[in-house]
Amino acid sequence: MAPGIDYSRASFAQIIRAAVDDLTSRGYQSEAQVDYWAMLIREAARRTTTPNHEIENALRKHFGREYEKVINRLNRVERFGLASIDPMLHAEIERRIRTAADLIKVNKTERVEQTLSRFRGWCSSVPPGGSRATDKREVASHIAKPTQRQKFEARRVAIDQGHKLAANIEEVVAIHGGAIAGVWHDRGEHDSNYDARKAHLARSGKVFLVRDSWAIKQGLVRRGAATYMDEIERPAELTFCSCKYKYLSSIRDLPEDWLTEKGREAISH
Repeated sequence: MAPGIDYSRASFAQIIRAAVDDLTSRGYQSEAQVDYWAMLIREAARRTTTPNHEIENALRKHFGREYEKVINRLNRVERFGLASIDPMLHAEIERRIRTAADLIKVNKTERVEQTLSRFRGWCSSVPPGGSRATDKREVASHIAKPTQRQKFEARRVAIDQGHKLAANIEEVVAIHGGAIAGVWHDRGEHDSNYDARKAHLARSGKVFLVRDSWAIKQGLVRRGAATYMDEIERPAELTFCSCKYKYLSSIRDLPEDWLTEKGREAISH
């Protein structure tokens, strides 16, 4: 054991280095030795990771900003009044906060367990009496990597859930505002660095109908003229998807052969 280190307050990196130092200098002594260091590593990881209540507070602020950005971008909101759907939008924010927080918590637990698994696996490979040939820095880095990636992964979760929040809010606002269809757009259309799904990229520019929209109910658009939105996944529904819909609210924006005779007469006037 390294002298002068208070293991109850030591950083995660210090604990990992101390564990590697001990095993390389003394070698594998017993299962109790490994369990002792595993306990210290788990406790240090707990101290290192962001507390759950701080995660939820950060997510609340993040999604609050996303909400404001989306609402400011939707210039049509004032036409039908946001107040009538505001509770639905805020319920979506709360749902995203819970989903993201749960994902981050699960990821935290998994990454710590991966670190402990790497540590125990390495311990079993240390020869009796230790090893002077071990690259201790490389070993410590390998063991610590899963836990040290937690903050990066938490940011990815927040960004992904932010995309989902924006897409869901835009859908709610658009449908309540009278949207009858949506044009699918994949980020890969203009971003060559984006890892686009082939099926989503192939879908770019295609128009999908809102089922039972006012245009269909009024007999202006043929039922089943095209694939309905609810027959495919939503934009941003899949993990790390950044696709979007451009919503359409006029039958003039639809292909003419999708319209009924009544619909074609309506646009001819």
